[in-house]
Amino acid sequence: MSLLSVLGGVAFAYLTGKFLGTGRRAPAGEFTGQAQSLIGAVLLSSFILLTGFQVAGGWSALSGARSRTYDESRALADAYWAAGGLAAEDRARVRELLRQYTATVRTVEFPDLAHGRTSPRAWQDLDRTRAAIGGSAAADPAREAARSSAQDALAAVYQTRTDRAAQAAGRMPGVTWYAMLVGGALLIAFPALLGVSMTVRQLAALCCVGASVAFAICLAAQLDRPFQRPLGVRAGAFALAERRFDQMDAEGYTVSAVPSP
Repeated sequence: MSLLSVLGGVAFAYLTGKFLGTGRRAPAGEFTGQAQSLIGAVLLSSFILLTGFQVAGGWSALSGARSRTYDESRALADAYWAAGGLAAEDRARVRELLRQYTATVRTVEFPDLAHGRTSPRAWQDLDRTRAAIGGSAAADPAREAARSSAQDALAAVYQTRTDRAAQAAGRMPGVTWYAMLVGGALLIAFPALLGVSMTVRQLAALCCVGASVAFAICLAAQLDRPFQRPLGVRAGAFALAERRFDQMDAEGYTVSAVPSP
């Protein structure tokens, strides 16, 4: 369908130019000011449409990725809190594993996310945490409630982590990048294609147009990778989770199974 649409647009443009461009100025290759404005406006509108599509999609993905990292941070804090209701040995083991997973994500996985992949080591840490929670003793209803709460919180961690993996690997359609490049090139070359003689001021203005077009394409490319610097999501959410772990340890929360809303 995309190829047919492109061919249809080309055919329509050709037929329109062939049969309607037969006025007195057409054979001489001359353009009125209105015709130049119209062609320039169409080129500019097309480029803005493509760039806006890319930037809006990339910004939405970036915002979603940042929000999900904080969702995961909150779920980790919930699991850490719930582990306070486990037996002393199980509590220490589960909390140690939660800290290990959080540190691995912050220091090891985030550099990998910039390249569109997650860390196998972080997955292993999370699986060990789930096994430790599942194997914890539940000798009374309070222990059972704590284990169930920790399992629910860890399930939320798995969900947000899976979402992050999908966001890191996701990209905008490749065909839109080619369209942006072609549209930007035509927009920059439009005055030259009309045969406009360039003075110093006109050349300076054209350079500004080229800079704006290049910046827009570069911005869209950066937003298309939600975990890549300089605009990508940072690991601040996981540093926050570690501070929450320290706070819970300092305040001695070791018996409550579920944090109060």
